Amino acid sequence: MKIFLSVFAVILSSALRAQIPENVNENNELINSNNTLNEVDVKKNESLDSVQQFKTINMVPPSEGNRNGKVSDAFPKQRGYTSQSIQSSQFIDMEYKQSRRQTNSRMISSQSQKRMELELEKIETDEAASFEYNLYNYMLGNYNPAKEAYLNRAEAIRPNDQRVLLQKTANECVKGDTVSTKHYLNKLKSNQTLDVETLDYTEDILASSKGNDILITHGIKDSYGVLYHQLNGSASDEKLLLVSLDLLRSSEYRDILRQKGVLFPSLNQIDTDYFKKFCTLNSEKKIAISLTLPIDYLKRISSYAVPYGLVLITGAQKELCLSDLEKLWTSELNKRNLTIHKSTQAKNYAKNYAPSQKLLDRYEAKKLGAPYISAPNKLEPNRNKKVISDEH
Repeated sequence: MKIFLSVFAVILSSALRAQIPENVNENNELINSNNTLNEVDVKKNESLDSVQQFKTINMVPPSEGNRNGKVSDAFPKQRGYTSQSIQSSQFIDMEYKQSRRQTNSRMISSQSQKRMELELEKIETDEAASFEYNLYNYMLGNYNPAKEAYLNRAEAIRPNDQRVLLQKTANECVKGDTVSTKHYLNKLKSNQTLDVETLDYTEDILASSKGNDILITHGIKDSYGVLYHQLNGSASDEKLLLVSLDLLRSSEYRDILRQKGVLFPSLNQIDTDYFKKFCTLNSEKKIAISLTLPIDYLKRISSYAVPYGLVLITGAQKELCLSDLEKLWTSELNKRNLTIHKSTQAKNYAKNYAPSQKLLDRYEAKKLGAPYISAPNKLEPNRNKKVISDEH
């Protein structure tokens, strides 16, 4: 007995948080149908989250620094930094961090961009802040390889700074340099920015995406974890194209994907409207969407997608059955964030397995309630002989 995925309404667990703070999924209810994504109804963006008060120093988003979110050498205890440079650098760090927390856009707002550029000008003449000036100059360029000279100067000063390594990974990726991208991804694994929980999770994302043409990711860990597996030879589905919403800010990255047949909206903002239209334009392809995308994005395509492992699938999908999902679950997913890893991050990742678990629970209940014919009791030869003897 096979039951089609499209007949189920699946409630994703509340407060799904696979990539904190970049991807926060809350109160997410996806109603699945067998619709195809063939329409465009672009709505106005929801308002951005209010910016939190600036309370800390030397902080970057956890996904952009080490595992506890701090960069120990952000402002080393040394003479030379002016108070203005420290204050401006702290401001840019916090403002950039807030841009990463937006749940409906991957773009830095024009107002935020201007504020950070003004602060950047204030540290330009401070030789002690040369690292910060060059790093921020590149960071504010939306992964523009034309500005990589600034990033290279920052790398020369602090080659192991995690912010530098993350920006270098992005820069090489948007240029299409797979050899250099792999080099920096391996560095991110060595310093545990790409930790074992993330690598195990993204391995399951890839398993869930097998057979699709496009995989859409959102932030740093899901994108770079997938890239790590693809470039290190552990991903078997060579035709799967990774589309990182974060890296789509780069026109060079879009050009590379465009050459591979991917279509893009003529919109300037990489936000929920852009995401919906992107899925629509490419609906003749098989599309997998990582469940690490914030709920604001997933809501836009909820009527046109169904959960399958750690992704939602949409576009030109073949008709899948719950028996296919059961095979994926039992034979192809490692599920180590459910069964082995015990960290807080593992618990966050584990929440994104819930939609498929719910589907499989319903499938199992349906099978148990089906009117199967019970198997007969096992024949017992000795007992049967005795019965026959008595009848004679």
